[in-house]
Amino acid sequence: MLKQNLLSRLFSRGQGGPLVPQIYSRVVNRPLLVEPAMADALIDGWLRGGVEAGAGGEPRQILERVGHVAVLDVSGPLIARAVEPVCGVAPTSYEGLMLAFDEIEADANITHVVLRLESPGGEAAQVFDLTDRMAELRSRKTLVAMVDDYAYSGGYAIAAACSEIWVTRTGGVGSVGVVIGHRDVSEANSKAGIKWTYVHSGAMKVAGNPNEPLSDEARGFMQGESDRLYELFTTSVARYRDMPVEDLRATEAGILFGQNAIDAGLADHLGTFRELMAELQGGSYTRKRLQQSAGSAQVEADQASVERSAAAGEGGKVESDPASEIPGSVETAVEPLDAASLAEQCQQHGLSAATAIKERWTTSQLEAAVERAQEIRNLCTAAGMPKLAAEYITAGAGIEAVRGELASLLARGPNLSTRKPAGNHREAKACATTYAAVYARRNAR
Repeated sequence: MLKQNLLSRLFSRGQGGPLVPQIYSRVVNRPLLVEPAMADALIDGWLRGGVEAGAGGEPRQILERVGHVAVLDVSGPLIARAVEPVCGVAPTSYEGLMLAFDEIEADANITHVVLRLESPGGEAAQVFDLTDRMAELRSRKTLVAMVDDYAYSGGYAIAAACSEIWVTRTGGVGSVGVVIGHRDVSEANSKAGIKWTYVHSGAMKVAGNPNEPLSDEARGFMQGESDRLYELFTTSVARYRDMPVEDLRATEAGILFGQNAIDAGLADHLGTFRELMAELQGGSYTRKRLQQSAGSAQVEADQASVERSAAAGEGGKVESDPASEIPGSVETAVEPLDAASLAEQCQQHGLSAATAIKERWTTSQLEAAVERAQEIRNLCTAAGMPKLAAEYITAGAGIEAVRGELASLLARGPNLSTRKPAGNHREAKACATTYAAVYARRNAR
């Protein structure tokens, strides 16, 4: 018989609804980027009332600020959207982190951001929207992941999107994989004398339901989705980390600790949070990993694009982004360009004059935007989709986001790499990415 406190925990009123349905709907039959053993322990703890949902809650505000350094605490399981806590503190959400990065980007006094990570991962939904945003932001701010003491799966995806990763001697990273769990209660129902019957339209409508054994069709669908997200996960991390995707897949979603993680290319620096903050406050900190890899080959997505272009006889060449290879810095105080001059030059280079005037661009900001626009044109041309460049540029999309989206488009099917560019505006708009829409909405605020 269930104890009274457990019953009240599972079905109490006034706390955002029953706990069991909330957990069940988030973890069963859904792809997760989470370390399975830790996930099982967390779920069991929630059900038995032994643990809270998360340690740090929503990082809507900068939790700590030391001079020019902002510190964000990313602890516990990760979910896509903010929720009201059933009890205790709500888990950290990708949505909340996105808002925190918006606040950080708007603060010109912040040049470095430290993410203190202690997370087993969580939901797959929206994590790559967050990490692509982070990879784009790191061209202007230095993002440092401090793994003390673990960042697994979805937590590692966030760490990989940073400029570099510090890990303690006991710290663990990895678990780069996808898991989907299915709960089969058909035998328990049978013993209890319960028989479920579904009346449905559409062969897959009830696929994967818990009251029947998992069918071959449902298993095939889940495996296909798991494989699709695994491809997205590994290629994204390889792009962020500038490492061969084969090396990442060779880990087989395993976990590596301390120096072993560094040797495998999954982390960059051995140290503690105290040591990291001391170096940051000393004023001599630079992006060590990016400097060390300055002479390395282009990231995998660019290599693939150039190879496709050469095969198509286009001879396209993708240039590297200088801003992604130097430390983020805040521009010294200079006078912004006048509105008329900005409008004229933005029109000349195909940039958004409204955004430039609103943000009061300086000469150096304009020059950086022009370089970014040219890089985006090069990327789209190399990928065989040159007409997408204008929409990316107008929307203000970052180079890392464009690289990721083009790589994703090219990976969706065998014909995409050689397809003809959109023949009209309607076709081009149909190809427009979710990133373009996201950046357009952000710039319109």
